[in-house]
Amino acid sequence: MRLPLGAEQVPLPGRSRRSAVSHADPDLLRRRPDSQHGRQPPPQREPLHRPGRPQAARTGRGADRLTAVAHELIMGGPPAGQCANPPPTVAQARGGVVAKARTRSGNIPFAATSFIGRRRQRREVRDRLASGRLVSLIGPGGVGKSRLALQVADEINHLFENGVHLVELASVAAADDVPAAVIDALGIVDRSNRPATAMLLEFVRDREMLLVLDNCEHVLDGATALVDDILRHAPSTRILVTTRASLTVTEEFLYPVPPLTVPGDAEPATVESLLQFESVRLLQERAEAASPGFVLDERNAAAAARLCVQLEGIPLAIELAAARTRILSLEQILERLADRFGLLTTGSRSAAPRQQTLRSLVDWSFDLCTEPERRLWARLSVFAGGFDLAAAEAVCGEGGDAAGRGGTASTLDLLSSLVNQSVLDVEGRESTIRFRMLETIRAYGAEKLALAGQADAIRERHRRYFLDVVRGLERSWCGPGQASAARWMRVERENLRAAFDSAPPGGTYQLELVAGLRYRWYADGHIAEGRRWADEALDAPGAAPEPTPSRTTALWVAARVCLLQGDHEAATRRLDECEAAAARLQLDDAAAHCIGLRGLAAQLRGDLAEAERHFAVAVGALAGVGEVAEWLMASFEYAVVLSLGGRSEDAAAVSTPALAVSRDRDERWARSYLTWSRGLDQWLHGEVAAADATALDALREHRTFDPSLGTALMTELLAWTAGSTGQLDRAAQLIGASHSLWRRTGTELAAFGPQLTGFHAACCDRLEKTMSARALTAALRAGAKRSPTGIIAHALAERSAGGTGEDVAPALTNRQHEIAELISKGMTSPQIADALVISARTVESHVEAIMTRLGFASRSQIAAWYVGQSS
Repeated sequence: MRLPLGAEQVPLPGRSRRSAVSHADPDLLRRRPDSQHGRQPPPQREPLHRPGRPQAARTGRGADRLTAVAHELIMGGPPAGQCANPPPTVAQARGGVVAKARTRSGNIPFAATSFIGRRRQRREVRDRLASGRLVSLIGPGGVGKSRLALQVADEINHLFENGVHLVELASVAAADDVPAAVIDALGIVDRSNRPATAMLLEFVRDREMLLVLDNCEHVLDGATALVDDILRHAPSTRILVTTRASLTVTEEFLYPVPPLTVPGDAEPATVESLLQFESVRLLQERAEAASPGFVLDERNAAAAARLCVQLEGIPLAIELAAARTRILSLEQILERLADRFGLLTTGSRSAAPRQQTLRSLVDWSFDLCTEPERRLWARLSVFAGGFDLAAAEAVCGEGGDAAGRGGTASTLDLLSSLVNQSVLDVEGRESTIRFRMLETIRAYGAEKLALAGQADAIRERHRRYFLDVVRGLERSWCGPGQASAARWMRVERENLRAAFDSAPPGGTYQLELVAGLRYRWYADGHIAEGRRWADEALDAPGAAPEPTPSRTTALWVAARVCLLQGDHEAATRRLDECEAAAARLQLDDAAAHCIGLRGLAAQLRGDLAEAERHFAVAVGALAGVGEVAEWLMASFEYAVVLSLGGRSEDAAAVSTPALAVSRDRDERWARSYLTWSRGLDQWLHGEVAAADATALDALREHRTFDPSLGTALMTELLAWTAGSTGQLDRAAQLIGASHSLWRRTGTELAAFGPQLTGFHAACCDRLEKTMSARALTAALRAGAKRSPTGIIAHALAERSAGGTGEDVAPALTNRQHEIAELISKGMTSPQIADALVISARTVESHVEAIMTRLGFASRSQIAAWYVGQSS
């Protein structure tokens, strides 16, 4: 007996209200189409039979019934013109209340706890069961596959005439015993000596039912064979599988089950804002059940958010952590989370043994792997934040060549197997696929690597690989690959830091990595980070006092970073040591760098004459030792000094050949600065319109990189040109944006000398005198809300209104605009997918398209652009 969808339903006796179908999402249990109003059923999505299959069993009542079930799975109701069975009424004498309940057919157990979230996943699994007959929920242990399967099965139980049946395979030891386990779950009684598979197929042949095969991964061969037989001989049976590895059956639709949603880094730690995330709601509810005095409030909201993030939204880990709230606060749990396997050990006694502790859960997955797979799992634990195929082959491959080919399974084959077993997750990032381990799985692998005595050797390979790549990027920097190089350094930041931390403090490796990453520090806007890394390496306790080539190079890199932060004392100390080391070791390149940096220091102090003397020597010295990238930057700095001294022709004589070399090499970083120097010179000589156009050209060149001090300098110049032409509101907005830019880069305009600071002060003074306080404040705030990329897009769009159409920011589709808006709110791809009812993979595709259209390299740039456009 069935209730029509949308009818009132109440829990059966002894069943939790939250776990009953009554709490199912209204979006999942939609109303039936109203045939009286002429509503027609939608077109069927795809045929419920497959070509080449016998059709005899599908004719007549069985075929009609199967079509009706598929329609109701998709639409939440029967086809128009068909009447649903009238709802039965069950009188339950409880205080005179008469309630309605549906008959549940099968053996799906009642849930002991409430089901949290997963609206989109429940809807999508339901739709997949409507359009196909085999859906496999796949994912790592503890992610919630079984619970999701049982929830979906419970919600659609009434759609299957012969019920929904759960087959728990966790305790089945051998693949050959799978048919017997299904027979037992279905309650089939047969005392004949026929094979179990034949007996089962005869039973299900003409029945309309849903089979839920839970935990198939350890009996994969037996489950695969049986599922294939059922699909071929029982056309009215559908199968929902939970597994950590694919069945690899042709009809199988793989549905990866993601972790629960977690707060983002920028999410305010308030109870109201955090409860929109499934992981936080699960933690709150389970903690309240475990510890009656627990309350999620403003005092522990931040700890709750951090805990859910560190547990990566894995439901089992969160539930195990919640059980600890009986004796620990959330803050105390966080402090002990470094030993997550020792901490998360108090699961429900009614759960399967492998689900009672975090370690036993991961043990289960590890034991299912082959020895080569286990070895690769352990080795991959050295990566932080993900890795690509090239890194995995170089760091973790067995002997032979870099790809691990040489008598054993290749690294690629083993990676594929670990992905198939949900040990690894796959992330699409532009044209390169990346792999990622959940932190729990990574920490387990690290333990196994240490026990095998291989930790030091694999970490050394990890360090060597990343330093080799950094050296290659450093050598090829002055060319067309700058954008991809900067992007790689962004993406691999966590691995680079892990390599740095695992090396001896102050040793050659750390020093070489600091020097090799210099373009990340001052080209891609991470000056403060570069200063920290350089200080750690150069000032490490026990660092070798004797000069070495690697230390000498790190010294002049650190000196430039210090100067860009305005710390002249530290820069002088680094340069003094660098010059002494360069003289002792006869390092001409380091000596040339020191001369240029002495000139930069003088310029930033406002001593233009001394700066000119140093730069006049430095540009020749740097060219002589083949340091093209540094020669380009020294030429830019020299040209600025000459322009500030009123020597426009001399400045052009310096910048023109440098711009020519930059264009020939198709590099953009130095070119954007050289172009800016031209704009500054034009503005100083009263050519305001030309200066504005040139500054915008510089911005266009510089937008390839993350917002940096170059973006701030260019924004300042645009503000000055706007102020000079009376565009007061625009000038004020640009000044507001520049303030936030300087804070973001870890430095300030004052670090660039009194001349530029004076221009800024004069612009601000003009605005204060000509604008009302209210208007000025509003404009400054509006500009501060815009991020650098938002300013760039806004400025280019403004210019195109009076110029050529080629400067217009590329248009986005309506869907891309929606996704950009949600990115600006700090939402992750899974959260956006939930909000728009699309897959996370589709979201990622749209994000990549947005980046391509706008020329961006990160989600933060998209967010900033959208905020700027909205403003």
